[in-house]
Amino acid sequence: MEYRYKVRDMQGQVLTGVLEAENREAVIRSLLNQNYYITKLEEVGSSSRKVELSLTLGRVPTRDLVLMTRQLSTMLAAGLSILRAFNILIEQTENKTLKKALTEVRDDIESGLPLYQALAKHPRIFSKVYVSMVRAGELGGVLEGVLERLSEHLEREEEINSKVKTASIYPSIIAVFALIAVFFIITFIMPTFVGMFESAGAALPRPTEILYHTGLFLQSSWYLVIAGIVLLVVVLKGIGRTEGGRMFFDTLYLKIPVIGRANAKIITARFARTMGILLRSGIPVLQALEVVEDVVGNVYIARALKEARESISEGDYISYPLAQAGIFEPMVVQMIAVGEETGALDAMLIRLSDYFEREVMHTVDALMAMIEPALIILVALLVGGVVVSTLLPVFEMINVVGQGV
Repeated sequence: MEYRYKVRDMQGQVLTGVLEAENREAVIRSLLNQNYYITKLEEVGSSSRKVELSLTLGRVPTRDLVLMTRQLSTMLAAGLSILRAFNILIEQTENKTLKKALTEVRDDIESGLPLYQALAKHPRIFSKVYVSMVRAGELGGVLEGVLERLSEHLEREEEINSKVKTASIYPSIIAVFALIAVFFIITFIMPTFVGMFESAGAALPRPTEILYHTGLFLQSSWYLVIAGIVLLVVVLKGIGRTEGGRMFFDTLYLKIPVIGRANAKIITARFARTMGILLRSGIPVLQALEVVEDVVGNVYIARALKEARESISEGDYISYPLAQAGIFEPMVVQMIAVGEETGALDAMLIRLSDYFEREVMHTVDALMAMIEPALIILVALLVGGVVVSTLLPVFEMINVVGQGV
């Protein structure tokens, strides 16, 4: 039988071709023996299941991934074979997307693929950090320990992300309700007062006239407003998908007062923890940096890290190109330099991540303490201004009546 394959070599170059073999397992063994990374393998002219990147669209919550990783680590440490461990995981996993992925991973392992390559075919579930650490654990014979550290890493990431999301939900809810209140006042309540005032033959106050016509426009052309908002979102997302657009927005996020500083701390914590656990798992510095470039979540920082990696490949210390790039605080660069000098870079990076994760928590709490009263004041001014503009005609009508009496 013939099999069509697509692989990457050690230099990252993509190669394709066709091999003739008795079965799929023989093809896999042949390609692995040549140090190729298999990304796609299918039987020519067959409708059998293809060995390729999973296109599963479902979502796997981080807590489910953490639980699965910790359970796998525990079972391997207890002496269970990897296939038996996966059979148990598949049986007890409730998330359908994760169950499907684990089933495919188990089948690929039975076919002869290493665990890390089987996981790599599900990038929506298992990140590059996850796959790289599993690969290091497999090669080093310490997979269960690496999985335990990986589960701890995922837990810390989820803790920070949940904190940031929770902090952003409250202001968003308040802003939405404020806009709904303003929309209701200017489209339903204000026209009643304006009608009363116009029947008396008096001119509308300027603020009331502006809001009144705004309300009329929203009533008659609400679909244009919605279409405009949707179009704006689509355009911004389209720009954000381009390299230049992502660079612009990611650079902007770092320069926004207060929020930019908090964002920089989150990125620093993510960089330090990811880099630290990768190095602790035995992954070389250059490979670890390459993985970190994809997980920092900021194109501007990722580009600077790529330039730093190129300098390191030429013989520089890590701290020097990072200092030249200016993407981290001086304290971060100095502690990395000390870690390099003492041979404890992984421990120093983990210590840095612990510090900045605490800083992120404190910063988020401080922002919430500052945002809540500021938001209440802004909402009060907005709604209050609209209410006053709505009642201005009534006040003027009372004055007219009073003067007539």
